[in-house]
This record gives sequence, C-alpha cells and structure tokens, in this order.
Amino acid sequence: MLKMKKAKNMSFGSSQDNEFGLQLKIDFDEDTKTAYGEITLPLHFRGHEEEYVHPGIIALMLDEVMMKINQAMNLEVQTGELTVRYLQQAKTQEPLYLRGHFVKKNRRIIENRAEVEDDIGKIVARAKGKYIEMEPQTEG
Repeated sequence: MLKMKKAKNMSFGSSQDNEFGLQLKIDFDEDTKTAYGEITLPLHFRGHEEEYVHPGIIALMLDEVMMKINQAMNLEVQTGELTVRYLQQAKTQEPLYLRGHFVKKNRRIIENRAEVEDDIGKIVARAKGKYIEMEPQTEG
C-alpha cells in the first residue's frame, strides 16, 4: 500500500518545518480561551537598528497568537483585519512574551486581542484582530 507523503507546513510564523521562520510555539488554555508563548528573536529579525526587532515581525507574532486561538476553537478562518499599536521597541536577543484572548464571535466575524511584553513586563505592542470564518467547502 502506498502512503501519501504529507506536505510540510511552511508557515513563516509557527511551523517547525520552516528553518527560516520564527518557529513560534504557542499554547492554548481552553478554560480562559487564552493563547500564550515565549520567544527570543535572533539578530536576523532586526529592523533598521541592530538591537531592535522589525515591527513587521511583531505584527506577525500578534497575528499568529490570535490565529492559534481560532485554531484551538476549531474555527476555519482567514485574517480580515489586523490593527497593531506599537508602544515601544522590542529588543532582539531578549525574551518576549505573547498573550492573546478570544473576544467575541458575530456571525462569521471572530474578534481577538493580543499583546507582546518584554522581559520586565512592559507591553511592547497590542493588536486587535478580526477573522473571517470560511464557508464550508462543498464537494462537487
């Protein structure tokens, strides 16, 4: 019997198969509907200044945390809107802590919130995400 080889997940944010990605490990607490994780980013994720993380990487991490909530709740979604408020720069080579939580679901729109903190508990950035629930695929 032939086995189909499963395609690798090459997600830049969370796949362990993508050697160039962030390889975020995000956990989910079912009771509180909260996702959380920790990461220390190497220099190659820097922005214009060597010691600071590129803001796009911060946005990606916030989206990944909120997507983990959706996946854990068995919601098949795509990102519809992501609003990020940067409060301070995040340093490379220092721990960052991610946390996100479910807010509400209205029809096909799911709303979540997330934030990134530095190693002394200061919030680096906050985000609001709106996710659009996908229509079920029909076989035809």
